Amino acid sequence: MLHSYFKIRDPWNFKPHKFEIGTPVIQSSFHDNHFFLKLYKLGENDFADFYNYHLAHYLKNFPGAEQDFHRYVSDIVPTRIVHLKLMDPFSRKALRAKSQIEQLRAFQTFLEAVDQWNSSTALEVVIAEKNEEVAGLKEQISELEDQLKTFRDYKPSTEIDIRDKYLPTFIHLIHQLQNLVLPDGRRLFNFQGQSTWYKLLSKYFTHNYKPIPKETARNYFPVQKTPTIKGTQVPDDLRLFEIVLAKPKPGK
Repeated sequence: MLHSYFKIRDPWNFKPHKFEIGTPVIQSSFHDNHFFLKLYKLGENDFADFYNYHLAHYLKNFPGAEQDFHRYVSDIVPTRIVHLKLMDPFSRKALRAKSQIEQLRAFQTFLEAVDQWNSSTALEVVIAEKNEEVAGLKEQISELEDQLKTFRDYKPSTEIDIRDKYLPTFIHLIHQLQNLVLPDGRRLFNFQGQSTWYKLLSKYFTHNYKPIPKETARNYFPVQKTPTIKGTQVPDDLRLFEIVLAKPKPGK
């Protein structure tokens, strides 16, 4: 059975305590609205008495549950602020809503002052943090979409297939490309490490129309020039081509 956190005036009681909430005729099971209607009429000097009056009522039914009461009130106040902030600014109720928000914020300050359990973190602050998190995620999604578009732009419609058993033959050619030296003594390719070479092989080439696993390609491009993994050296009988520096043409 639902219980009320607040002291509700008795039916047909036309002289209630000034902090009691509700109406003398119509009884509602949802009392938060009446709590706020009473709060809007109070001065800040009445906040402590108003809060303690309803707290005392709650503790009569639930001894030792002060934290529960404080947590509940601390939750409904920022929720109401958020609700009021969503009101149409051109509505006739907008000016009244602004005044109510100011009153609720002042009451929030009081709640924080009596908070012994760190339970009065404002919901609107949480929402703001979540909105910031969502904005960050949207930015990440946008960046990932751009990266995906770039990836698709460079993804070939078909890979280049290496025939039959000649994957090592092509790898031998790549090894030679790495070592090519220009006439002036500089290397033709300036690179660091081997990862780009084996990723290039795995991404843009197939072998007998089958994908070349990245780990398989990596084995042919060890960091150390002397391979230690069995099967990663190119057999002599598959080293079919030699890349050599062309002789200068006459008159060049």
